[in-house]
Amino acid sequence: MKKEKIYIIGHKYPDTDSICSAIAYSEYLNKKNKMTVASRLDEINEETKFVLSYFKVKQPKSLNKVKGKKIILLDHNEKAQSPDDIARAQILEIIDHHKISFDGPNPIYFLTEPLGSTSTLIAKKYLGDKKVKIKKEIAGILLSGILSDTVVFRSPTTTKEDIEIAKKLAKIAKIKDIESFGIEIKKKKASLKGMSPEKIIYSDFKVFDYKDKKIGIGQVEVCEPKEAQEKKEEILQKLKEINQKENYNLTILMVTDIIKKSSQLWAWGETNYLESAFGKKVENHSLYLKNVLSRKKEIVPPLTKALQK
Repeated sequence: MKKEKIYIIGHKYPDTDSICSAIAYSEYLNKKNKMTVASRLDEINEETKFVLSYFKVKQPKSLNKVKGKKIILLDHNEKAQSPDDIARAQILEIIDHHKISFDGPNPIYFLTEPLGSTSTLIAKKYLGDKKVKIKKEIAGILLSGILSDTVVFRSPTTTKEDIEIAKKLAKIAKIKDIESFGIEIKKKKASLKGMSPEKIIYSDFKVFDYKDKKIGIGQVEVCEPKEAQEKKEEILQKLKEINQKENYNLTILMVTDIIKKSSQLWAWGETNYLESAFGKKVENHSLYLKNVLSRKKEIVPPLTKALQK
């Protein structure tokens, strides 16, 4: 009997963790005699391109329609971050490290842990399975996914387990200086030169549904905030256009300075929710948050509470 393909896919506007964990999990399952295809919903960013090129790994295939297909979701479980026709697909599994928002008609395998990245979860599968050997390039991209999502262990989402797993992967991938390699990765994403406001906003963008409200939150990491500041007015105009076109209640770009460990939130829409969440006034569509790096842990939870009031 011919095996039916299973498509493994991360969220819309994929980041390095989403892409690398999908590639690695597809290879893992294929070694377990499954027939899977690593896929992506949108174009990959410069950071991810660098990682895949560095370890000589091919990009996942583009997949926009999933109707009638068997699907495994990685690095997300929010409907708004999945393919538009996800309701017509058969979801077999979800592996994620974000808050649980999934609601489906059938029981499925759902693996979630409060770790810094989905790549850590996939690496644990490899390292805990004596029958499957992890290749150098797979170890390398999983290491990259961890370093990217934890901002080289600077993010508050980082756990001891993320660091321990990263060290094991670095040894296999022959990366001697994890810190330097991580900074090299982040610099690829931190440069905004030649990027349009739209590309900056959507380089790492997630949509969150809160009952009757919808929020879009993009994040861009910079080493030199001046690059972003010079484009602020153009970015705000694009945020306004996106907010109106997509009918979001609030659209945010989180400009994160990975050197100073702080973030500027540029926002358009119902910014009163931001003021309620952080107890600070939004001025000129901008809100500065010191010692804030994580969208998942430091932006989404307080914003969720504000939206529920």
